[in-house]
Amino acid sequence: TAPETLLVVGPLTRAGRALAASHDGPLLLLSRSDADARALAALGHDAHQVVDAADDDLESRLPADGRLSVAVCALGPIHPDRIDMERDVAAHARDLGVLRRVHAATKTVRVVLVSTVIALAPGDDRRYYGGWKALVEQQLVALAADHVDARLSVLYPGRIAPGAGRFTKTGLLHTTYPRLAAVISGELAGPGRRRVLGVDARLWVAARTVGVVVGVLRSRPVRPPHELTSER
Repeated sequence: TAPETLLVVGPLTRAGRALAASHDGPLLLLSRSDADARALAALGHDAHQVVDAADDDLESRLPADGRLSVAVCALGPIHPDRIDMERDVAAHARDLGVLRRVHAATKTVRVVLVSTVIALAPGDDRRYYGGWKALVEQQLVALAADHVDARLSVLYPGRIAPGAGRFTKTGLLHTTYPRLAAVISGELAGPGRRRVLGVDARLWVAARTVGVVVGVLRSRPVRPPHELTSER
């Protein structure tokens, strides 16, 4: 069978760029603005590969056979330290609207969400970021549940490195972008599951689990965000 078309949401992220560079089948890249379109063109992508999030004819750009793979490399806040509810709600609604249209227009859709290990147990200074990631995941779960033939995988990486260095090159401690791209491609062909990526991410989950339990038992007071920010 012919390879499924891949739609990358967040193609200008490092994960999105690595995935687009490694993909050898039909490719669609979601552009959220004219600036995105220019940046994608500068990276060498043809205009027919770029899909405008605001395009009323988006459905016509999807494969005629109704089969689509979707890699969500960015949906919701990207920077964990920047809180801007109005901006983030608007961007989230826009991107989720695209994914709703995609699900409605396809017969078979395979989705991989690149989340973050922070979403599994956010610390005091990461609740906004981790909460958004958890919300995105839940909404994609709901989209998949309402579709006749949809599958969702969720990846929880820790630190993602470019691929240089003694340990990052082999992926012993951190996930590299080439490795992440390979994992996304593998998950698109898999049964759909949740997966923590990287030794550092697994160790972080273990440490956070202990920290959460200890914090609850000690009944630590809730601290305002400005106090947490000032300590970093």
